[in-house]
Amino acid sequence: MFFTYKEAEAFFEKRKAIGIKPGLERVHYLLEKLNHPEKEVAAIHVAGTNGKGSTIQFVKEALIASGYKVGIFTSPSFSDVCGHFFIDNQTICRREALSLLNELLPFIEELDREGMHPTEFEILTVMAFVYFKGRTDFVLLETGMGGRFDTTNCQDPVLAIITNVAKDHMQFLGGRLTDIAWHKAGIIKENCPVIVGRVDKESETIIHKEAEEKSSQVFKLFSHFDYAILNEKAFVWSNHSDKKFLFSLQLKGTHQAENASLAFMALHLLEAKGFEIDWQAAIKSISVASLPGRFELVFRHPQIILDSAHNVAGIKAFLKTAEENYPDEEKQLLFAGFKDKQISEMLSEIKNSFDKVTLTTFDHERASSLEDLFSIAAEKQFGIAKDWQTYLEPILKKQDADIVYFVTGSLDFITQVRNWLVKKN
Repeated sequence: MFFTYKEAEAFFEKRKAIGIKPGLERVHYLLEKLNHPEKEVAAIHVAGTNGKGSTIQFVKEALIASGYKVGIFTSPSFSDVCGHFFIDNQTICRREALSLLNELLPFIEELDREGMHPTEFEILTVMAFVYFKGRTDFVLLETGMGGRFDTTNCQDPVLAIITNVAKDHMQFLGGRLTDIAWHKAGIIKENCPVIVGRVDKESETIIHKEAEEKSSQVFKLFSHFDYAILNEKAFVWSNHSDKKFLFSLQLKGTHQAENASLAFMALHLLEAKGFEIDWQAAIKSISVASLPGRFELVFRHPQIILDSAHNVAGIKAFLKTAEENYPDEEKQLLFAGFKDKQISEMLSEIKNSFDKVTLTTFDHERASSLEDLFSIAAEKQFGIAKDWQTYLEPILKKQDADIVYFVTGSLDFITQVRNWLVKKN
Protein backbone atom coordinates (compact mmCIF):
# COMPACT_ATOMS: atom_id res chain seq x y z
CA MET A 1 0.00 0.00 0.00
CA PHE A 2 1.18 3.53 -0.79
CA PHE A 3 0.71 6.06 2.00
CA THR A 4 1.86 9.23 0.23
CA TYR A 5 1.46 10.71 -3.24
CA LYS A 6 5.26 10.84 -3.56
CA GLU A 7 5.38 7.06 -3.11
CA ALA A 8 2.80 6.69 -5.87
CA GLU A 9 4.82 8.95 -8.20
CA ALA A 10 7.95 6.91 -7.50
CA PHE A 11 6.00 3.73 -8.34
CA PHE A 12 4.95 5.12 -11.72
CA GLU A 13 8.45 6.39 -12.46
CA LYS A 14 9.84 2.92 -11.81
CA ARG A 15 7.07 1.40 -13.93
CA LYS A 16 8.25 3.36 -16.99
CA ALA A 17 11.13 0.89 -17.30
CA ILE A 18 8.67 -1.80 -18.44
CA GLY A 19 8.21 0.23 -21.63
CA ILE A 20 5.55 -0.35 -24.30
CA LYS A 21 3.81 -3.76 -24.38
CA PRO A 22 1.04 -3.92 -27.00
CA GLY A 23 -1.83 -6.21 -26.10
CA LEU A 24 -4.99 -6.15 -24.03
CA GLU A 25 -4.75 -9.21 -21.80
CA ARG A 26 -3.32 -7.33 -18.80
CA VAL A 27 -5.77 -4.43 -18.91
CA HIS A 28 -8.73 -6.85 -19.32
CA TYR A 29 -7.51 -8.78 -16.27
CA LEU A 30 -7.40 -5.62 -14.15
CA LEU A 31 -10.79 -4.41 -15.38
CA GLU A 32 -12.41 -7.77 -14.63
CA LYS A 33 -11.07 -7.65 -11.07
CA LEU A 34 -12.72 -4.24 -10.68
CA ASN A 35 -16.12 -5.36 -12.03
CA HIS A 36 -15.68 -3.80 -15.47
CA PRO A 37 -15.99 -0.04 -14.87
CA GLU A 38 -15.35 0.49 -18.61
CA LYS A 39 -18.83 -0.86 -19.33
CA GLU A 40 -20.43 1.95 -17.34
CA VAL A 41 -19.02 4.96 -19.20
CA ALA A 42 -20.11 6.50 -22.52
CA ALA A 43 -16.78 6.67 -24.33
CA ILE A 44 -15.76 8.54 -27.46
CA HIS A 45 -12.61 6.82 -28.69
CA VAL A 46 -10.11 8.85 -30.73
CA ALA A 47 -7.23 7.39 -32.75
CA GLY A 48 -5.01 8.96 -35.40
CA THR A 49 -1.40 9.84 -36.12
CA ASN A 50 -1.90 13.55 -35.42
CA GLY A 51 -4.73 15.80 -34.26
CA LYS A 52 -6.13 13.59 -31.50
CA GLY A 53 -5.52 16.08 -28.71
CA SER A 54 -7.00 19.04 -30.58
CA THR A 55 -10.05 17.08 -31.75
CA ILE A 56 -10.69 15.87 -28.22
CA GLN A 57 -10.31 19.41 -26.89
CA PHE A 58 -12.91 20.75 -29.33
CA VAL A 59 -15.42 17.99 -28.54
CA LYS A 60 -14.85 18.36 -24.81
CA GLU A 61 -15.37 22.12 -24.74
CA ALA A 62 -18.54 21.83 -26.83
CA LEU A 63 -20.02 19.11 -24.63
CA ILE A 64 -19.24 21.03 -21.44
CA ALA A 65 -20.89 24.11 -22.99
CA SER A 66 -23.94 21.93 -23.71
CA GLY A 67 -24.23 21.03 -20.03
CA TYR A 68 -22.50 17.62 -19.89
CA LYS A 69 -19.93 16.28 -17.43
CA VAL A 70 -16.94 15.27 -19.55
CA GLY A 71 -13.97 13.13 -18.57
CA ILE A 72 -10.70 13.04 -20.50
CA PHE A 73 -7.95 10.46 -20.27
CA THR A 74 -4.79 11.65 -22.03
CA SER A 75 -1.06 10.92 -22.17
CA PRO A 76 1.54 12.21 -21.60
CA SER A 77 0.63 14.51 -18.74
CA PHE A 78 1.70 18.15 -18.75
CA SER A 79 2.01 18.06 -14.96
CA ASP A 80 2.14 14.96 -12.75
CA VAL A 81 0.19 11.70 -12.51
CA CYS A 82 -3.01 13.66 -11.88
CA GLY A 83 -2.62 15.40 -15.24
CA HIS A 84 -3.81 12.26 -17.06
CA PHE A 85 -7.36 12.53 -15.67
CA PHE A 86 -9.74 15.46 -16.15
CA ILE A 87 -13.42 16.04 -15.47
CA ASP A 88 -14.64 19.36 -16.87
CA ASN A 89 -11.08 20.72 -17.09
CA GLN A 90 -10.29 19.83 -13.47
CA THR A 91 -7.63 17.23 -12.76
CA ILE A 92 -8.18 14.48 -10.26
CA CYS A 93 -7.01 15.39 -6.74
CA ARG A 94 -3.91 13.66 -5.39
CA ARG A 95 -5.78 11.93 -2.59
CA GLU A 96 -8.22 10.37 -5.07
CA ALA A 97 -5.40 9.28 -7.40
CA LEU A 98 -3.60 7.63 -4.50
CA SER A 99 -6.81 5.86 -3.45
CA LEU A 100 -7.38 4.53 -7.00
CA LEU A 101 -3.83 3.20 -7.24
CA ASN A 102 -4.14 1.45 -3.88
CA GLU A 103 -7.41 -0.12 -5.03
CA LEU A 104 -5.57 -1.60 -8.04
CA LEU A 105 -2.37 -2.54 -6.25
CA PRO A 106 -3.28 -6.12 -5.15
CA PHE A 107 -4.19 -7.04 -8.74
CA ILE A 108 -1.08 -5.37 -10.16
CA GLU A 109 0.98 -7.44 -7.74
CA GLU A 110 -0.85 -10.61 -8.86
CA LEU A 111 0.15 -9.91 -12.47
CA ASP A 112 3.70 -9.08 -11.42
CA ARG A 113 4.03 -12.44 -9.66
CA GLU A 114 2.89 -14.17 -12.87
CA GLY A 115 5.46 -12.27 -14.94
CA MET A 116 2.74 -10.25 -16.72
CA HIS A 117 3.87 -6.88 -15.41
CA PRO A 118 1.27 -4.23 -16.38
CA THR A 119 2.74 -1.07 -17.85
CA GLU A 120 2.39 2.45 -16.48
CA PHE A 121 -0.12 3.29 -19.25
CA GLU A 122 -2.22 0.18 -18.56
CA ILE A 123 -2.49 1.02 -14.87
CA LEU A 124 -3.39 4.64 -15.64
CA THR A 125 -6.06 3.51 -18.13
CA VAL A 126 -7.77 1.30 -15.56
CA MET A 127 -7.58 4.06 -12.96
CA ALA A 128 -9.30 6.35 -15.46
CA PHE A 129 -12.29 4.05 -15.93
CA VAL A 130 -12.73 3.61 -12.19
CA TYR A 131 -12.50 7.37 -11.67
CA PHE A 132 -14.93 8.30 -14.46
CA LYS A 133 -17.55 5.67 -13.62
CA GLY A 134 -20.67 7.36 -12.23
CA ARG A 135 -19.16 10.86 -12.45
CA THR A 136 -19.34 11.64 -16.18
CA ASP A 137 -21.82 11.79 -19.04
CA PHE A 138 -19.07 11.23 -21.62
CA VAL A 139 -15.45 10.12 -21.52
CA LEU A 140 -13.00 11.08 -24.26
CA LEU A 141 -10.28 8.47 -24.67
CA GLU A 142 -7.08 9.19 -26.58
CA THR A 143 -5.24 6.13 -27.88
CA GLY A 144 -1.63 5.90 -26.79
CA MET A 145 -0.40 4.20 -29.97
CA GLY A 146 -2.20 2.70 -32.96
CA GLY A 147 -5.58 1.45 -31.80
CA ARG A 148 -6.25 -2.24 -32.27
CA PHE A 149 -3.87 -3.41 -29.54
CA ASP A 150 -3.74 -0.12 -27.65
CA THR A 151 -4.61 -0.29 -23.96
CA THR A 152 -7.55 2.09 -24.39
CA ASN A 153 -9.21 -0.33 -26.85
CA CYS A 154 -10.79 -2.29 -24.01
CA GLN A 155 -14.28 -0.78 -24.19
CA ASP A 156 -17.19 -0.31 -26.60
CA PRO A 157 -17.54 3.39 -27.41
CA VAL A 158 -20.64 5.28 -28.47
CA LEU A 159 -18.55 6.91 -31.19
CA ALA A 160 -15.11 6.43 -32.77
CA ILE A 161 -12.92 9.01 -34.53
CA ILE A 162 -9.86 8.33 -36.70
CA THR A 163 -8.29 11.74 -37.30
CA ASN A 164 -5.77 10.70 -39.96
CA VAL A 165 -3.21 8.06 -40.95
CA ALA A 166 0.49 8.87 -41.39
CA LYS A 167 3.78 7.16 -40.61
CA ASP A 168 4.63 6.93 -36.93
CA HIS A 169 5.56 4.21 -34.38
CA MET A 170 6.54 2.04 -37.36
CA GLN A 171 8.54 -0.42 -35.26
CA PHE A 172 5.25 -1.37 -33.61
CA LEU A 173 2.63 -0.61 -36.27
CA GLY A 174 4.46 -1.51 -39.49
CA GLY A 175 6.19 0.47 -42.21
CA ARG A 176 3.29 0.90 -44.64
CA LEU A 177 0.33 3.23 -44.31
CA THR A 178 -2.02 0.27 -44.78
CA ASP A 179 -0.42 -1.46 -41.78
CA ILE A 180 -0.92 1.64 -39.66
CA ALA A 181 -4.50 2.08 -40.93
CA TRP A 182 -5.28 -1.53 -39.93
CA HIS A 183 -4.17 -0.77 -36.38
CA LYS A 184 -6.20 2.42 -36.17
CA ALA A 185 -9.28 0.75 -37.70
CA GLY A 186 -9.18 -1.64 -34.75
CA ILE A 187 -11.05 0.90 -32.59
CA ILE A 188 -14.18 0.39 -34.74
CA LYS A 189 -16.72 -1.69 -32.83
CA GLU A 190 -20.06 -3.34 -33.65
CA ASN A 191 -22.72 -0.82 -34.76
CA CYS A 192 -20.57 2.10 -33.64
CA PRO A 193 -20.35 5.03 -36.08
CA VAL A 194 -16.82 6.09 -37.02
CA ILE A 195 -15.73 9.53 -38.20
CA VAL A 196 -12.69 9.54 -40.49
CA GLY A 197 -10.49 12.52 -41.35
CA ARG A 198 -7.98 12.93 -44.15
CA VAL A 199 -6.60 9.52 -45.17
CA ASP A 200 -5.13 8.10 -48.37
CA LYS A 201 -7.25 5.83 -50.60
CA GLU A 202 -5.63 2.57 -49.48
CA SER A 203 -6.05 3.42 -45.82
CA GLU A 204 -9.65 4.41 -46.46
CA THR A 205 -10.26 0.99 -48.02
CA ILE A 206 -8.83 -0.72 -44.92
CA ILE A 207 -11.04 1.37 -42.62
CA HIS A 208 -14.18 0.74 -44.71
CA LYS A 209 -13.50 -3.02 -44.71
CA GLU A 210 -13.27 -3.05 -40.91
CA ALA A 211 -16.44 -0.96 -40.64
CA GLU A 212 -18.37 -3.31 -42.93
CA GLU A 213 -17.29 -6.31 -40.87
CA LYS A 214 -18.54 -4.51 -37.73
CA SER A 215 -21.79 -3.21 -39.34
CA SER A 216 -20.59 0.30 -38.54
CA GLN A 217 -21.32 3.41 -40.60
CA VAL A 218 -18.40 5.55 -41.79
CA PHE A 219 -18.65 9.36 -41.96
CA LYS A 220 -15.77 10.63 -44.06
CA LEU A 221 -14.38 14.16 -44.26
CA PHE A 222 -14.98 15.68 -47.73
CA SER A 223 -17.62 13.01 -48.44
CA HIS A 224 -20.21 13.29 -45.65
CA PHE A 225 -19.13 16.62 -44.18
CA ASP A 226 -16.79 19.42 -45.16
CA TYR A 227 -15.21 22.72 -44.21
CA ALA A 228 -14.17 25.80 -46.16
CA ILE A 229 -11.50 28.34 -45.27
CA LEU A 230 -12.71 31.95 -45.53
CA ASN A 231 -9.51 33.37 -44.06
CA GLU A 232 -6.94 32.35 -41.45
CA LYS A 233 -9.46 32.93 -38.65
CA ALA A 234 -12.85 32.15 -40.22
CA PHE A 235 -14.20 28.82 -41.46
CA VAL A 236 -17.48 27.28 -42.53
CA TRP A 237 -18.55 23.72 -41.63
CA SER A 238 -21.32 21.80 -43.37
CA ASN A 239 -22.79 18.30 -43.08
CA HIS A 240 -23.99 18.50 -46.73
CA SER A 241 -27.58 18.42 -45.48
CA ASP A 242 -29.29 20.48 -42.80
CA LYS A 243 -26.41 22.10 -40.92
CA LYS A 244 -23.92 24.85 -41.78
CA PHE A 245 -21.87 26.76 -39.19
CA LEU A 246 -19.53 29.73 -39.37
CA PHE A 247 -16.76 29.32 -36.80
CA SER A 248 -13.39 30.74 -35.78
CA LEU A 249 -10.46 29.17 -33.94
CA GLN A 250 -7.96 30.35 -31.37
CA LEU A 251 -5.66 27.40 -32.08
CA LYS A 252 -3.23 28.32 -34.87
CA GLY A 253 -2.94 26.52 -38.18
CA THR A 254 -5.45 25.70 -40.90
CA HIS A 255 -5.03 22.00 -40.02
CA GLN A 256 -6.94 22.82 -36.82
CA ALA A 257 -10.00 23.58 -38.96
CA GLU A 258 -9.84 19.95 -40.04
CA ASN A 259 -9.75 18.79 -36.42
CA ALA A 260 -12.65 21.11 -35.56
CA SER A 261 -14.62 19.66 -38.50
CA LEU A 262 -14.25 16.17 -37.01
CA ALA A 263 -15.48 17.56 -33.69
CA PHE A 264 -18.53 19.17 -35.32
CA MET A 265 -19.39 15.87 -36.99
CA ALA A 266 -19.06 14.06 -33.66
CA LEU A 267 -21.48 16.52 -32.06
CA HIS A 268 -23.89 16.12 -34.98
CA LEU A 269 -23.88 12.31 -34.59
CA LEU A 270 -24.37 12.57 -30.83
CA GLU A 271 -27.37 14.81 -31.46
CA ALA A 272 -28.72 12.20 -33.89
CA LYS A 273 -28.40 9.66 -31.04
CA GLY A 274 -30.67 11.80 -28.88
CA PHE A 275 -28.17 13.92 -26.94
CA GLU A 276 -29.02 17.61 -26.80
CA ILE A 277 -26.37 19.96 -28.20
CA ASP A 278 -26.45 23.71 -27.59
CA TRP A 279 -24.96 24.68 -30.95
CA GLN A 280 -24.52 28.36 -30.20
CA ALA A 281 -22.61 27.58 -26.98
CA ALA A 282 -20.69 24.76 -28.69
CA ILE A 283 -19.47 26.98 -31.54
CA LYS A 284 -18.41 29.70 -29.09
CA SER A 285 -16.52 27.22 -26.90
CA ILE A 286 -14.73 25.66 -29.87
CA SER A 287 -13.66 29.13 -31.04
CA VAL A 288 -11.80 29.81 -27.77
CA ALA A 289 -10.46 26.29 -27.14
CA SER A 290 -6.73 26.05 -26.45
CA LEU A 291 -4.34 23.19 -25.85
CA PRO A 292 -0.89 23.13 -24.24
CA GLY A 293 1.96 22.47 -26.65
CA ARG A 294 0.01 23.04 -29.88
CA PHE A 295 1.65 26.08 -31.46
CA GLU A 296 1.46 27.63 -28.02
CA LEU A 297 2.99 31.04 -27.30
CA VAL A 298 4.39 30.51 -23.80
CA PHE A 299 6.67 33.58 -23.68
CA ARG A 300 6.01 37.00 -25.24
CA HIS A 301 9.29 38.82 -24.59
CA PRO A 302 11.02 37.15 -26.32
CA GLN A 303 8.45 35.18 -28.32
CA ILE A 304 8.82 31.44 -27.62
CA ILE A 305 6.39 29.02 -29.25
CA LEU A 306 6.02 25.33 -28.39
CA ASP A 307 4.62 22.77 -30.81
CA SER A 308 4.52 19.00 -30.39
CA ALA A 309 5.39 18.08 -33.99
CA HIS A 310 6.68 14.57 -33.28
CA ASN A 311 6.49 12.93 -36.73
CA VAL A 312 6.91 13.92 -40.37
CA ALA A 313 3.25 14.81 -40.91
CA GLY A 314 3.25 16.88 -37.74
CA ILE A 315 6.42 18.70 -38.78
CA LYS A 316 4.88 19.62 -42.15
CA ALA A 317 1.80 21.10 -40.44
CA PHE A 318 4.03 22.94 -37.94
CA LEU A 319 6.21 24.45 -40.69
CA LYS A 320 3.14 25.61 -42.64
CA THR A 321 1.68 27.26 -39.53
CA ALA A 322 5.00 28.94 -38.65
CA GLU A 323 5.30 30.40 -42.16
CA GLU A 324 1.66 31.54 -42.20
CA ASN A 325 1.97 33.35 -38.87
CA TYR A 326 5.57 34.61 -39.01
CA PRO A 327 6.50 35.04 -42.69
CA ASP A 328 8.96 37.92 -42.23
CA GLU A 329 10.50 37.39 -38.79
CA GLU A 330 13.80 35.65 -38.11
CA LYS A 331 12.95 32.14 -36.90
CA GLN A 332 15.14 29.93 -34.70
CA LEU A 333 14.34 26.35 -33.69
CA LEU A 334 15.27 23.98 -30.87
CA PHE A 335 14.44 20.32 -31.61
CA ALA A 336 14.55 17.05 -29.66
CA GLY A 337 12.85 13.77 -30.47
CA PHE A 338 12.67 10.06 -29.82
CA LYS A 339 15.38 7.90 -31.38
CA ASP A 340 12.75 5.43 -32.67
CA LYS A 341 11.05 8.16 -34.76
CA GLN A 342 11.92 9.40 -38.26
CA ILE A 343 14.44 11.92 -36.94
CA SER A 344 16.42 12.33 -40.16
CA GLU A 345 13.27 12.73 -42.28
CA MET A 346 11.83 15.31 -39.89
CA LEU A 347 15.05 17.33 -39.90
CA SER A 348 15.21 17.22 -43.68
CA GLU A 349 11.82 18.95 -43.71
CA ILE A 350 13.06 21.53 -41.21
CA LYS A 351 16.40 22.31 -42.88
CA ASN A 352 15.43 25.29 -45.05
CA SER A 353 12.66 26.77 -42.90
CA PHE A 354 14.66 28.39 -40.08
CA ASP A 355 17.52 30.84 -39.79
CA LYS A 356 19.06 28.66 -37.09
CA VAL A 357 18.37 25.08 -35.99
CA THR A 358 19.74 23.56 -32.79
CA LEU A 359 19.39 19.91 -31.80
CA THR A 360 19.34 18.73 -28.21
CA THR A 361 18.37 15.79 -25.99
CA PHE A 362 16.19 15.44 -22.88
CA ASP A 363 15.54 13.18 -19.92
CA HIS A 364 13.73 10.16 -21.36
CA GLU A 365 14.83 6.59 -22.07
CA ARG A 366 13.69 6.91 -25.71
CA ALA A 367 15.26 10.31 -26.38
CA SER A 368 17.84 10.63 -29.17
CA SER A 369 21.23 11.01 -27.50
CA LEU A 370 23.78 13.70 -28.35
CA GLU A 371 25.88 10.95 -29.96
CA ASP A 372 22.93 10.06 -32.22
CA LEU A 373 22.52 13.70 -33.21
CA PHE A 374 26.13 14.67 -33.93
CA SER A 375 26.29 13.05 -37.37
CA ILE A 376 22.90 14.50 -38.38
CA ALA A 377 23.94 17.96 -37.14
CA ALA A 378 27.20 17.83 -39.10
CA GLU A 379 25.46 16.69 -42.28
CA LYS A 380 22.72 19.33 -42.13
CA GLN A 381 24.84 22.09 -40.56
CA PHE A 382 22.72 22.30 -37.41
CA GLY A 383 23.90 23.34 -33.98
CA ILE A 384 24.02 21.09 -30.91
CA ALA A 385 23.02 22.03 -27.36
CA LYS A 386 24.18 19.59 -24.71
CA ASP A 387 21.64 20.93 -22.25
CA TRP A 388 18.39 22.57 -23.37
CA GLN A 389 17.93 24.56 -20.14
CA THR A 390 21.39 26.11 -20.52
CA TYR A 391 20.57 26.89 -24.15
CA LEU A 392 17.24 28.58 -23.36
CA GLU A 393 18.37 30.50 -20.26
CA PRO A 394 20.15 33.36 -22.12
CA ILE A 395 17.33 33.52 -24.69
CA LEU A 396 14.86 34.40 -21.91
CA LYS A 397 16.87 37.57 -21.22
CA LYS A 398 16.61 38.82 -24.80
CA GLN A 399 14.07 41.46 -25.82
CA ASP A 400 14.55 41.27 -29.61
CA ALA A 401 11.05 41.37 -31.10
CA ASP A 402 12.34 40.44 -34.56
CA ILE A 403 13.32 36.88 -33.56
CA VAL A 404 10.74 34.16 -32.90
CA TYR A 405 12.03 31.09 -31.05
CA PHE A 406 10.36 27.73 -31.64
CA VAL A 407 10.68 24.51 -29.65
CA THR A 408 9.37 21.31 -31.22
CA GLY A 409 9.73 17.53 -31.30
CA SER A 410 8.54 14.86 -28.89
CA LEU A 411 5.51 15.71 -26.76
CA ASP A 412 7.47 14.49 -23.72
CA PHE A 413 10.21 17.01 -24.57
CA ILE A 414 7.66 19.79 -25.06
CA THR A 415 6.10 18.90 -21.70
CA GLN A 416 9.44 19.22 -19.90
CA VAL A 417 10.27 22.51 -21.62
CA ARG A 418 6.79 23.92 -21.00
CA ASN A 419 6.85 23.11 -17.28
CA TRP A 420 10.28 24.77 -16.99
CA LEU A 421 9.21 27.88 -18.94
CA VAL A 422 5.95 28.30 -16.99
CA LYS A 423 7.98 28.51 -13.78
CA LYS A 424 10.23 31.13 -15.39
CA ASN A 425 7.35 33.26 -16.68
